[in-house]
Amino acid sequence: MKQLITLTLLLLALGSRAYGQYAPLGAISSWTDGYVITTANDTITGQIRIPTLINDAPASAVIKTPDGRKQTVKAEDLLQIAQRIPDYAYATGSIPRERQYIFFDKVPNPRRHQKPMLLERLSQPGKVVLYFDANGWKKTTDLTFGALTVTLDHKDFSFVAVKDGKTASILKKSNLSEQTGALFGDCPVFISQLNGPDSIAWKHLDRILTLYHQSCVIGPVTR
Repeated sequence: MKQLITLTLLLLALGSRAYGQYAPLGAISSWTDGYVITTANDTITGQIRIPTLINDAPASAVIKTPDGRKQTVKAEDLLQIAQRIPDYAYATGSIPRERQYIFFDKVPNPRRHQKPMLLERLSQPGKVVLYFDANGWKKTTDLTFGALTVTLDHKDFSFVAVKDGKTASILKKSNLSEQTGALFGDCPVFISQLNGPDSIAWKHLDRILTLYHQSCVIGPVTR
């Protein structure tokens, strides 16, 4: 009981300071402002559209630069895609205003034998980041705005969890306890306070990630 109370108090203490854990929106196939970062570390800004997906990951990005030129960059040549969410998409009320972009990062995908793929990021950048696991989500309600489809009710059964940008695993409620050491084991004090029912931890996973980064990560962590 003491462990349960400790975990609950930790989560409540974060309150509104917890970072958002976002629902997946998917790539936008119509033109929207954004940028891409290539494997050559070049940043190309302009309007971005994603024409095709393979296993729910962008196969390429088409960029229209301010001078009107268009170029297509294949997924294997990209490190990151950022697409600005159109204003009209916020009308549903399901997308928080502070979420301005949809990000796809090149990370290992444990569903594809750790092959690097562009996965949609669902949490803030940091040492531990959650990504969309196409095999672990169930869509129940969609609203379509032209080329953008917003899913209002996602059931999250699992995530791709990436540690330090290179170690990836499938994270779900049933294996949360066994994954705790791999994800947060570099902070023993934090681990000792996390003992509690997986159902509570899973429900507040975004707050747990925030607490870990606030308590255990020294210095800025960006991607």
